[in-house]
Amino acid sequence: MDVPASLKYIAPFIQRGAELKDREPVMSYYALYYAVQLAMKRGPRSPENDAFLSQLLDGLEDSKKALGDNIEAVTNDDVGYAYIENFALKVFINADNEDRAGKGSKKTAKTFLAASIFLELLKTFGDLDAEVESKIKYAKWKAADIMKAIREGRQPHAGPPGTKDEDENLLDVPASDSSMHVEANDASPPAISDFPSPPSNFTASASPNTPSQTIDMPQPDAQAPPKDQPFQPPPAQNFSAPSHPSPTQSPQQPPPISPSISVNMPTTPMQPSQPVQPHPQQLPVYVAPPPPVVSSVGATEIATAQKNAKWAISALNYDDIATARKELLNALNQLGFHRDNNFGYTD
Repeated sequence: MDVPASLKYIAPFIQRGAELKDREPVMSYYALYYAVQLAMKRGPRSPENDAFLSQLLDGLEDSKKALGDNIEAVTNDDVGYAYIENFALKVFINADNEDRAGKGSKKTAKTFLAASIFLELLKTFGDLDAEVESKIKYAKWKAADIMKAIREGRQPHAGPPGTKDEDENLLDVPASDSSMHVEANDASPPAISDFPSPPSNFTASASPNTPSQTIDMPQPDAQAPPKDQPFQPPPAQNFSAPSHPSPTQSPQQPPPISPSISVNMPTTPMQPSQPVQPHPQQLPVYVAPPPPVVSSVGATEIATAQKNAKWAISALNYDDIATARKELLNALNQLGFHRDNNFGYTD
């Protein structure tokens, strides 16, 4: 079915939904769901548009019934958010790695644009956080910048903006407008094989909240982050991080040492003598080492450490050990544990 001219701004989401219908039914469902949500918010209302949206809603109900074991991803907000975030950031990382390796191409630009669309689906659940907004803007800017370089016959600049002009251009990119195309005559998406599949053991800790079938309008866009905010690896799904003992926890006290007494009995009776008073061995005194000096940790540091830990867990889901190690060290640094204080460990 053709998208009405007045609703062309939802065409990218409908296109992605159609592409992923068979391979990624959950992502397909949310792409179409968000398209309907966005159209009902922005309009315009007309008999043609209402009929089109009614068809989409009917298709959504059919798609929902066919999800089978994945039904929780569309009936539980927490699980759905984690699923979309995991998929979208994997697409983003694929494009970003290719770009930073100096291999930027038309395919890279299309993948960046697809990542921005998938990340925008998180608006289904409300305001986007600053990191997601930042990645959407960056992905759109990179898509446009790579295509501009190709048109000009030069190698695309790898990585983040390299000049002041490029930095200012990045700030001008709207984070909430998905109507942009990589190129007017070449807006075809990346091949389906370029999109990742979530891990086979994908799970998420979630509350039993079930969203209403009534479509809720998304909230206004969150404020974009500062232009120099670094782009971090994928945020995690809602996994509970394993608990670790406190670095200041005292080691277990050694068990008391029982005194041993050796008494040689005489072979012949003797006059009773005063019993030998044993001298119990003195227990060693354990003095706990002083706790490492840790600077004051506030709410901002704790929140940042939580995000670093989530990104580390997400990286481990894809066997990205280097990224996981880096993010865990970043989390420790936020909490005041670093090389200077041996990360809280004591001899």
